[in-house]
Amino acid sequence: MSTRAESAAAASIAVSVATVAVKAFVQLVTGSVMVAAEVVDSLGDVATSSVSLLAVRLSRRPPDADHPYGHAKYDSLLGLLTSALLFEAEAYVLFRSARSLLIGYAAPRAPAVALWALVGTSVVNVFRSAALWAVGRGEESRVLQSEALNYGWDAGRTLVVAGVLLISSRVAPWLDPASAIVVSLTVMPSTLRVAYWSATDLLDRVDPGLVESIREVLSSAPGVRWVERVRARRVGRLVLVDAVVGVDPELTTEQASRVMMEAHWAVERIVNSPCDVTLAVRPAGESLAVKAARIAKSEAGVIGAHSIELYGPGRDRLTLHLVIDGSLRLGEADEIARRVERKIAKELSLRQVVAHIDHFVQRPRPDPDLEAVRRAVESVPSVKWARVMSVRCADGGLRLEVTVGADPFMSLAEANRLAHEVQAALAEVAPDAVAVVRVTTVDPGERSTVG
Repeated sequence: MSTRAESAAAASIAVSVATVAVKAFVQLVTGSVMVAAEVVDSLGDVATSSVSLLAVRLSRRPPDADHPYGHAKYDSLLGLLTSALLFEAEAYVLFRSARSLLIGYAAPRAPAVALWALVGTSVVNVFRSAALWAVGRGEESRVLQSEALNYGWDAGRTLVVAGVLLISSRVAPWLDPASAIVVSLTVMPSTLRVAYWSATDLLDRVDPGLVESIREVLSSAPGVRWVERVRARRVGRLVLVDAVVGVDPELTTEQASRVMMEAHWAVERIVNSPCDVTLAVRPAGESLAVKAARIAKSEAGVIGAHSIELYGPGRDRLTLHLVIDGSLRLGEADEIARRVERKIAKELSLRQVVAHIDHFVQRPRPDPDLEAVRRAVESVPSVKWARVMSVRCADGGLRLEVTVGADPFMSLAEANRLAHEVQAALAEVAPDAVAVVRVTTVDPGERSTVG
């Protein structure tokens, strides 16, 4: 919220204080119960205007760790408090007027100075109401809009008070309290309406039509297959929008990002207000590559499929590698590959499918003898000592971690050559293991170890 809103709230307080003084003078001169109620109402205006100024200042605080979306809801919270105070003042006016009408009343006085004073405060409130409404609407401030409505009604009510004073002082004394009752009942719905606006902001209510419009915009974006869980909420002027969006699984990451950016811009145009859009992207079904792998593995004799690639101008050609039981002959494997090609092409409506054959032979993978590994490493020239550790990986593979000691005066080129020689020795004794070799300096305190 801008300093313009803060200045408007501060000016409103000054005007309210002046209005209280004028109406208190009129009440002393006239003795009218209705003017007394107006004084009470104006005192309430001073209190609510002060709350308005506080709301403006609090809501302008920048976001922090505790309030990452800022402090704009202070405006709605204090707007609700303002409306509650106004409603209380109006209820008091209603009570005082009804009590005077039932218990007894006296004809008020209506000197010209009092009437002109009331007309003057009415004119001031007209201008004040228009100014506050313009600023409140521009800043989307519930507090200032509440203030504007209140002073608009004040302007009209004050003119009524002046007319009632003139008539009740001469013709109908009962009109003074009766008119106060009518005006109070007329003002209360507006106060309740502003309270409702503030409460709905705090409860995160938004127009259901806006949410449906956001859903329609997202659903119509190119590349979007479906939209789920569209939500929106207001934090002051900021509208927060989030949704789960299913996109074409064939889109690249760059293409999907472009689709989301265009959807984001479309949502901002619909909201017509500053907004923060968060879209969770999900693939809408299986990609062609996933479908091709599933179809391939459904064929008897196929153990797996990998390196699946779509190509061609229309992405209507596909290559893949089939992992087939290595015990089969070429003719048998080739027949399996041809069946897979025909099946994938038919089910996925592809122009061409080419399957490459990889074989797989299931071999036992016993752990190597670490002592034999150590001896093989230490047999390499220039190795002074060796430490060998084995780690079984999650995929079942074996990893050997080998540390060898060498002459500290050895050049780096010689150390690098030594590491390659150790790798070659390891390939002889543990061909199925992945080996990591580290060459370090000779430590006379070290001895050959196996772990």
